[in-house]
Amino acid sequence: MKVVLTRSEGYGLTAEIEVDGQPLVVVDRVSASDREADPGPVSEPRFEVVTLALRSWERAFEDNLACEKKLLHQRGWRYLGFGEIVSLEPGSVRVDLGVVTLALQFEDPDPDWLGEFIAIPIERIALWSGGAPG
Repeated sequence: MKVVLTRSEGYGLTAEIEVDGQPLVVVDRVSASDREADPGPVSEPRFEVVTLALRSWERAFEDNLACEKKLLHQRGWRYLGFGEIVSLEPGSVRVDLGVVTLALQFEDPDPDWLGEFIAIPIERIALWSGGAPG
């Protein structure tokens, strides 16, 4: 996965990036606190995701019956993510959204979810570089 920073407003603010050529708007956790990072490739990109509360898991499955994998930008940092659950770990669900695979924090994921397609509301995606959280 190639991640390129194209524009930043500074640490903790809006950054525009491209992930394998697809533009995304994310929270900048790459810049230093006193200056914006220069545009260019991001070394060891990592993503941290904050999701909005699901109405229900049943609704999340029903909202992606077309088995799509994509991120649909809504406004600001918000997205609607369509993807496939590709792994389950204690407290975490990894969802392949096409351009990126994101780890979402969920308590007690059901083993039957593996391979299911879901639609999830995403509040924000933060981009980190190197060994930072994500």
